[in-house]
Amino acid sequence: MKKDYFKWRDKKILTTLLILTLSLTLAGCGDGGSGSSSGSVTLMWDAPTTNADGTPLTDLNGYKIYYGTSSGSYGTPINVSDVNATNYTVDSLSSGTWCFAITAYDTSLNESDYSNEVCTNI
Repeated sequence: MKKDYFKWRDKKILTTLLILTLSLTLAGCGDGGSGSSSGSVTLMWDAPTTNADGTPLTDLNGYKIYYGTSSGSYGTPINVSDVNATNYTVDSLSSGTWCFAITAYDTSLNESDYSNEVCTNI
């Protein structure tokens, strides 16, 4: 599970308004007989607009994309520092099940809860 990167006292917490959708793209056409294939997944989300206390979110600093081969078990996240981004493509995924969730973080590194999780098979 996600580690706490900050103390909760006296910190504003981002509201999780990230709604994750998934677009699956398989890369390549055939595997040349190797029995392996790779794919990519394009994730799309709605950006958060408010903090947990209802105040406007004015200091969004980026997103973290968490992913792994089983539900709720993620490796090192991908950092997306473009605050205007609402999609990202994860490439070079091996065959199998992949699960994804996104968090948003502000300039003080306060991180939201995970978005809804989506899983797909490559």
